[in-house]
Amino acid sequence: GRKFKTLIDGEMKDIVGWQNLHARKYPGLGWRLLGNCDIPDLELFPDRYPELKNIRFFAGIEIPFIHLGLWFISWLVRLGILRHLENHAQLLLKISNLFNFIGSNNSALHMQLTGTDGDGNEKKLIFDLTASSGDGPYIPCMPAIIMAKKLANDEITESGSSPCIGFITLDEYLGALEYLDIQWHTTET
Repeated sequence: GRKFKTLIDGEMKDIVGWQNLHARKYPGLGWRLLGNCDIPDLELFPDRYPELKNIRFFAGIEIPFIHLGLWFISWLVRLGILRHLENHAQLLLKISNLFNFIGSNNSALHMQLTGTDGDGNEKKLIFDLTASSGDGPYIPCMPAIIMAKKLANDEITESGSSPCIGFITLDEYLGALEYLDIQWHTTET
């Protein structure tokens, strides 16, 4: 229910967490509800990729009525009825855990990239990734694992504090996921 900034039509604009409720169908998993979510990429990518016009990040909870509950609570925060949702995190986690038996160990993510190719033609690429058998947490953690291995093997020559952007290739990332119950495919139009 709190505001944060993201790039929309080339300008940093405010959006609200867990709002913009919508659904998306994931291959092999079915429909999932999604809402706005704040992540570091929303601030890092516009500087890294100055030609970028839009960046949005959505997250969702598998069990629809739990997601709808979170969406409703986000309105309470947005309207100022609840000031700090963090104060209620333990209670909300206990309540959500009561419904774990309805869910699964499956998760997903997708990226949609739109723009123009080198010839000026409109292009759209959708990358879908689904994880089963509880392997979903590896999706966001794998870059840190790869970076730790590269640092341990002295494969990183840069020093100092900086965002870890551009240190890992897509092939390295997908190769590291190869032995897990994670599938991915791309669709290009």
